[in-house]
Amino acid sequence: MYIKEITLENFRNYEKQKIEFNENINVIYGNNAQGKTNIIEAIFLCSYRKVL
Repeated sequence: MYIKEITLENFRNYEKQKIEFNENINVIYGNNAQGKTNIIEAIFLCSYRKVL
């Protein structure tokens, strides 16, 4: 499965954020507590179609 983009609205520490992914490789980096894991969690939740 290839994810082209994800839009987060009022999810964890993201008020509104659109993230576009590359088809080949993507690197998510940043300081601690910046929301890197939240992006992965959002993708995980979408893949299981669960809403908390």
